[in-house]
Amino acid sequence: MATKKSTQNAISPELQSFIDEIAARYQPDPEAQHRRIENAEARYNRYQQFSDIPARLVDKFQSLILEGWRFHPAGPASVIANSSMISVTLQKPASLIEQELEALRVKTSEAYHNELIDAMELAIDTLIAEAAEDARRQAEEQAIANQSAMRGQLRNLLKQGIV
Repeated sequence: MATKKSTQNAISPELQSFIDEIAARYQPDPEAQHRRIENAEARYNRYQQFSDIPARLVDKFQSLILEGWRFHPAGPASVIANSSMISVTLQKPASLIEQELEALRVKTSEAYHNELIDAMELAIDTLIAEAAEDARRQAEEQAIANQSAMRGQLRNLLKQGIV
């Protein structure tokens, strides 16, 4: 025997088919997700520029080189200097690159899934709005029908009272 709560929570077959259709339409596409990750990895910058006064920058270089950073002479503007500042481009260590790429992959995947969820929620909101509009229209039609029925009953009562 169905309880009152399970009866209230039951979804009509028509609504379930709409929900299934929406869920099927917004299934993750592994190929699209893979393309997004590849694009994000292609835009990833493996280099970082450091700028400071020469004395402080040399001191910073010592610790960065010990951490695995490497000078990148082939990059554009790898060293820029003027009388008070120097700017040098260094290549990130392999371990840092791998960590950042993994974080980038996760972030890109999550963004893709969030976009799908947002699109699915928008489709469901549209479906709910349409259902609410249909219910409102049906209620108006029912109210009009009830008014007509009451008018008819009143006319009949008045006719009976007059005759």
